[in-house]
Amino acid sequence: MKYNHKRIESKWQKIWEKAKLYATPKEPKRKQYVLDMFPYPSGAGLHVGHPEGYTATDIYSRYLRMNGYDVLHPMGWDAFGLPAENYAIKEGIHPAKSTQANIKRFREQIKSLGLSYDWDREIDTSSPEYYKWTQWLFLQLYKKELAHRKEANVNWCPKDQTVLANEQVVNGRCERCGTEVIQKKLPQWFFKITDYADRLLAGLDKIDWPEPIKTMQRNWIGRSEGAEMEFPLNVERNFVLLHGFNGSPEGVFFKWLKKELKMQGFGFQAPQLPNSDKPREDEQVNYVLNNIKFDENTVLFGHSLGAVVGMKVAEKLKTKIAGLVLAGGFADHNFKDRPRPFEKTFIWKFDFEKIHKNTGFVKILSDPKDYAVPFEQGKILAKNLKGELIEHEGEKPHFTNAAEPLILENLVPAVKVFTTRPDTIFGATYMVLAPEHPLVQNLQFSISNFQEVQKYTQQAKKKTELQRMALEKEKTGVELKGIKAINPATKQEIPLWIADYVLMGYGTGAIMAVPAHDERDFVFAKKYKLPAVKVIEPPEVVDEPVQPPSPGAWGHLDADLEADCWIGDGKVIYSGEFTGMNSQEARLKMAGKFGKKKVQYKLRDWLISRQRYWGAPIPIIYCEDCGMQAVSEKDLPVKLPTDVDFRPTGESPLVRSKFFNKVKCPNCGKPARRETDTMDTFVDSSWYFLRYTDPKNKKEFASKKEIAKWLPVDMYVGGAEHAVLHLLYSRFVWKALSDMGHFKFDEPFLKLRNQGLILGPDGQKMSKSRGNVINPDEVVELVGADSVRMYEMFMGPLEDAKPWSTEGIKGVRRFIEKVWRLGQQVIPAEAGIQAGFRVGPGMTEKKGLLHKTIKKVGEDIVNFKFNTAVSALMILANEFSTSSNNISKEQLEIFLKILAPFAPHITEELWHQLGHKKSIHLEKWPKYDPELIKEEQMSVVVQVNGKHRATILVDANSEQAQVEQAAKNDEKVMRHLEGKKVRKVIYVKGKIINFVIP
Repeated sequence: MKYNHKRIESKWQKIWEKAKLYATPKEPKRKQYVLDMFPYPSGAGLHVGHPEGYTATDIYSRYLRMNGYDVLHPMGWDAFGLPAENYAIKEGIHPAKSTQANIKRFREQIKSLGLSYDWDREIDTSSPEYYKWTQWLFLQLYKKELAHRKEANVNWCPKDQTVLANEQVVNGRCERCGTEVIQKKLPQWFFKITDYADRLLAGLDKIDWPEPIKTMQRNWIGRSEGAEMEFPLNVERNFVLLHGFNGSPEGVFFKWLKKELKMQGFGFQAPQLPNSDKPREDEQVNYVLNNIKFDENTVLFGHSLGAVVGMKVAEKLKTKIAGLVLAGGFADHNFKDRPRPFEKTFIWKFDFEKIHKNTGFVKILSDPKDYAVPFEQGKILAKNLKGELIEHEGEKPHFTNAAEPLILENLVPAVKVFTTRPDTIFGATYMVLAPEHPLVQNLQFSISNFQEVQKYTQQAKKKTELQRMALEKEKTGVELKGIKAINPATKQEIPLWIADYVLMGYGTGAIMAVPAHDERDFVFAKKYKLPAVKVIEPPEVVDEPVQPPSPGAWGHLDADLEADCWIGDGKVIYSGEFTGMNSQEARLKMAGKFGKKKVQYKLRDWLISRQRYWGAPIPIIYCEDCGMQAVSEKDLPVKLPTDVDFRPTGESPLVRSKFFNKVKCPNCGKPARRETDTMDTFVDSSWYFLRYTDPKNKKEFASKKEIAKWLPVDMYVGGAEHAVLHLLYSRFVWKALSDMGHFKFDEPFLKLRNQGLILGPDGQKMSKSRGNVINPDEVVELVGADSVRMYEMFMGPLEDAKPWSTEGIKGVRRFIEKVWRLGQQVIPAEAGIQAGFRVGPGMTEKKGLLHKTIKKVGEDIVNFKFNTAVSALMILANEFSTSSNNISKEQLEIFLKILAPFAPHITEELWHQLGHKKSIHLEKWPKYDPELIKEEQMSVVVQVNGKHRATILVDANSEQAQVEQAAKNDEKVMRHLEGKKVRKVIYVKGKIINFVIP
């Protein structure tokens, strides 16, 4: 009878589904949670690359069940996101409709492969029942101040008309559509993944993941230890300092501030404002205007009510001043604690546009723990004055300590840098700012070539960060003429530049350039003929006494820059009191003298805002009176509206929905508006594995009882491309929820394994444009699901990229047919079998091979070496096929059991043909007999001085002395040892023996 895969596979899939054969046990005794990275259901359906990972986890899950484990093995759909929305736009249908059609197709394709998922736990991230809890997650992070909104330069895809996270930009282009990404400044929502940087690093040491994935995460987090240092600028400044209500020029921090400014050589005026206990706007503002002289070098500072007076003064100025700095300022009189008597003596209206026009720069210092001024006031001022908002806790709330370093730092012009090499500070010969550094605008009156600087800044904004960071690109920059920085170590003036290879998002947005010891600085200095000072001597240089440079001298100048720079450690030279120290010692001491030790990260906060329709709405409401308000948990989910034209325009389509924006403030009840950005789809996938444990729960995202039963995930399989996207985000969300008390585990995924790509027959990545996509439906129709499963496992190591081969899958199909013939020709158990095996020539050898295969296949499944497991099964089948009279029913049963995880349909059919009523997939995994797998002989490689000279066969129980003698007796080895004295013998038992000779 010929093997009919269509009939048999369809038959058993229906039986398994009806019997709920793969249902998850409710009370697991030995739990194993085996998880696939759930797919995005595209309109194209599956291609043959998708089932590779799914088949691997299916084999592993089936093996675990046969070994007595209770397995949770679920499947669901990552259904939100840009691809679904763009597909819907292209086809002219709603994404909800197209997504459900795609899910239906994916489900049918996956089921056709006989994968043992528990379909009762299926989830869909685009369903309100799911994204209700995605919104709940956002609210939990918001309450813990791990979700925040700020204006930032973001990656913008002009084609998709949306923001992209840094991780979604590949080689300067949109990861999804390939369009070149530009920079755009927008208010966006972020998750503070940076708060967990150290824990994300530490956790990597506790999990069984591929080292390349761990390395990628470590590099992305980018922890580096170094020092933060300040380089003062020789810019002329005079300060006007305005105190607040009931204050004086000697109150709170003012006395300390004046002393610090005087020590640094700056002029200042700090008037006593009239009637500070009963202040009037006209009196105080006119007093300042009549008694203080302002010019382009003036920085006007106001604290508390002094900030209000400062804005009123700036509004009326006839001369443009250098800047305006406000600490604890406000724009209305609605205080947090109590009313103040000046409520009616000041006019609470401001000409913000005029204030902005009259000031070179504006800084707003806002204290999140201010007892008097609502935190929103700082944001309102920054927005209306187009200024820089600095959110920072004062030494005391409302900046009322006797010393407030943050205020001094934001008044005195200085460049702050972070460096991992403080030991090279004596070699810093110039400084570089990122073009978008706030100091560039703040110093515009002092920069003599400001138009040139502005032009360069505009050009830099058009480039992505990856383009700016590219090592091979030509370095460009512009000097800020008229300004010099002062190296705090040498006290020398050094030039200040802007260059686009320095990024505002990394470190402080500024660097001290040490061209003799940094490759990028070296290239830049060579181009612009800037000096280099060698302050580190390489270790290989002969140790000679080094004389420190004379006072005021640069040290050793290498003006031509002919030699390459030295970027390693060594001996410190030309560095004053530190000369002669090694780099490591000098780093610590210089960090302490010229700055402070600091840890820096490359990791930045996770940008989650998307200006598109098909995603979970962000549950925030904006009220004109109450500001930002979180949606109440009882009002979740905030559903996606249907009255939306979701074609992209650059703003969220939800803006155009009347239904969606018809909302009241949850605090005051007045008409308000909703947040119209939706969440990045990676938020949905950051927690989906939790939902699988309790997918029908309507009261919580998952009960603590179910989470405790199944989590953490024991085995997770998916693509390596998610190393710094989904995997990093999921670990962050997990740790945040753990901190909130939802569970006590440290890491979500204990083991991770990656599957490689299955390439087209041409060896290229499968794509429609190349015409090399293989449709699994057609292959399953032609050769059957078992053949597809086994071929994908047989192609090569799971983690490798492998080209599809039509001839290769035909070979696997022939193997399946061979198994079918074995089943038809089995010897009945009654026909004279002793201990289940027919006695005859070769039976002992076949029995030994069978037990070796049991051991081999089991170990290979556990180690995810599926290709060698399939090979072992093929070898055994071939051995059985050499003589149909030499296979018994018992042998066949054992063979079918170890084949069952790989080829579930044919094994189930043959199992029942043998008379069994219960499914083979409920059977126990066979045990092997250790006595039957012992090798009588073993092969040992013989080397002489590490070179292969022979391979010998020896008794499997041979000791080293016996192996040595057998090796020396080999003719090939004898020729190489003849007349030589063996100095050493290295023996690796059962593998290699190496003779070391002179």
